[in-house]
Amino acid sequence: MPVILMGFNQKTASVEVRERFTYSDEQVPSLLQRLHGSQGVDEIALISTCNRTEVYAVTQEPGLCRGSLMTLFEGSGHPDFLYLENDLQAVKHLFEVSSGLDSLVLGENQILGQVRQAFSMAQSAKTTGPVLEKLFPWALRVGKMARSQTRICQGAASVAAAAVELAQMIFDDLKGRRVLLLGAGKMTQASLKLLQNAGVQQIRVVNRTLARAEELAARCGGEATPFEELDKALSEVDVLIASTGAPHFVVDKARLAPVMYQRRGRPLLLIDIAVPRDIEPSCQTLDNVYLYNIDDLQGVVAENLSRRQKEVQKVLQIVDTECQEFSRYLDARKANQAIRILRESFEEVRQTELLKHRGSLTHEEMTRLENFSNVLLNKLLHNPMMQMKKMSAAGVPPEELERALEILGIFGKENRD
Repeated sequence: MPVILMGFNQKTASVEVRERFTYSDEQVPSLLQRLHGSQGVDEIALISTCNRTEVYAVTQEPGLCRGSLMTLFEGSGHPDFLYLENDLQAVKHLFEVSSGLDSLVLGENQILGQVRQAFSMAQSAKTTGPVLEKLFPWALRVGKMARSQTRICQGAASVAAAAVELAQMIFDDLKGRRVLLLGAGKMTQASLKLLQNAGVQQIRVVNRTLARAEELAARCGGEATPFEELDKALSEVDVLIASTGAPHFVVDKARLAPVMYQRRGRPLLLIDIAVPRDIEPSCQTLDNVYLYNIDDLQGVVAENLSRRQKEVQKVLQIVDTECQEFSRYLDARKANQAIRILRESFEEVRQTELLKHRGSLTHEEMTRLENFSNVLLNKLLHNPMMQMKKMSAAGVPPEELERALEILGIFGKENRD
């Protein structure tokens, strides 16, 4: 039973295309149910994020299934951005996705949760079956193996992550530390989430628009501070992460000097991830001030990504090994199908012969005959079925098992998938 993958990612489709065919959590269940009821689709799951939309389907009729899946991308004209993979290539791609090899940032962790969410939504929509129920948990396990057995996700791979990692390195542990976020843009939002993951509980947000600061602070149970009280906030925190859109320095040496006097020797870590910069470079000359700008952090990111790149081959080895294991699982399923047909064929003969005696035997005699014939059938089929399972486990293709049934006149070519 083939597995089909159809979709696109940030490598094959522009942002304009991706935003047209990105589906929200609210849209996915009805889409899955509609496609599940269409021709050729026996099982289906959909991964839809800002960087990819991929649909995984199980089918007995690949041609019809591909046509049904294409309805997800209606209006795309000539969809050169789509890729199509079948069977083990589709499985391998999903394993690479869950391992972080196919992400915009190599080794990022978020995709693992997105794969888990996609599987959960498909289960809730009742569009999974025996193959996807095995495939997606297997993919999640592969993703965890990649992260635990290699260094594919070690080290910050974004400027915001590098800023938080730097703060952790300097203070050993950010728990109990007070952090001030200056600005309310995307970089600040990314930093906010990372700080929460690092265990920071005291976060203050300063922005020229107080309402925006309040909105961000509410996300983390933090405190919003008016921009006019920036100096006071600087005197009370341990770390400042600055990322505003200001065209000039927001914190200069003249402003920071009296703040440091009030701090009475307590060190202050300044991390400037804004372009143009928010913090005047000469602030670094003040005692107990430690200033890092975006170039410093980009060096850390580049080094970490280089280190991650060296881990790719190790992850690919895990993916390849697990693909082979999943292939054996699929072959075993095909062997099970052959075994089921073998048993059903003999059971049909048993029932036909029993039927001949129903009128001539008493109820007790008939019961004894049924029990005897059932035990006899089980004993006769035990060795052939065990041998078929051993052959499948040893790598004998399912086609060989089918040919063995053909010799017995049980499993004709016309009955093959």
